[in-house]
Amino acid sequence: MRKILIAMTIGLSVISSTASAGGDPCKTILCLGGMLTGDSGGSECNGAIKDYFDIQVWKKGKFKASKTLDARKQFLNGCPAEDGGYKDKINGKWGSVLGM
Repeated sequence: MRKILIAMTIGLSVISSTASAGGDPCKTILCLGGMLTGDSGGSECNGAIKDYFDIQVWKKGKFKASKTLDARKQFLNGCPAEDGGYKDKINGKWGSVLGM
């Protein structure tokens, strides 16, 4: 039981150490999904895209790509709408990159 509590505490601290994405994950999916098809989304998408790329996991000064991917995936999964596979496509392209 103690190991589970320690693991949960560590997991929550990793999540809290990432930039908090307070935006709308559904809007982020629409904007980044549009970018996958060649659309820019215009200035209306700047905030939604920033929310996604602000999610970054760092440990001891090093960017952790796989942990960042997991955190970004969790953010996009906050959108309950059926997305036609765009969450996976978005994370496949940008989920583990530091910036755009």
